Amino acid sequence: MTIRIGIVDDHPVVVDGLRAALAAAEGFEVVARAGTIRDAEALLAREGLDVILMDVRLPDGNGLELLERTAGSRTVAVIVLSSFESAQYVAAAVRFGAQGFLVKTAPLDEVMEAVRRVAAGGAAFSAGQLREGLKGPVRLRPRERDVVRRILAGQSNDEIAAGLQTSRKTVEKVLSRLFARFDVGNRLELGLRAEREAWLEIEPRQAP
Repeated sequence: MTIRIGIVDDHPVVVDGLRAALAAAEGFEVVARAGTIRDAEALLAREGLDVILMDVRLPDGNGLELLERTAGSRTVAVIVLSSFESAQYVAAAVRFGAQGFLVKTAPLDEVMEAVRRVAAGGAAFSAGQLREGLKGPVRLRPRERDVVRRILAGQSNDEIAAGLQTSRKTVEKVLSRLFARFDVGNRLELGLRAEREAWLEIEPRQAP
């Protein structure tokens, strides 16, 4: 049986490389592609596809947020294919119903095995990825997101307070809660972890 595949990625080199590699292997056919969230949404609703390989960072949005919106309606199996294996990405992929997660540097044999596995109704997550999935993606309150975003922009506590029209003391309270919650000791550690784990890339559908 030929596995019919859709690819969601805005980089032609990635799409063309995957298309050529899979076309050269027996049992695979790339039949559709999308490069935006809008087109990907139509692809998820399309009949006749067995597996979709979906990138996270697209020009008009985030592929993981699309998975969250369509979690209760889609029937096609999805493997998230990303350049970054961040804890946030993996946890969101598991929570929002993807069937697997691969980095773009994965060997072709690993990609083909993952596609075969999910097309057959299985999953393509490693044990470590599943552990991250159990934690769930990081969810920040709106004010916490604002503070973290401004830390990543290099602002001081005074600058953050001015930008948010609040007091320095309020900013320090938010930071203290974040330090305790994520077991970090200072702003630098908080910013590094937020950047590494892509905390700000998945917007919550409803603020907690």
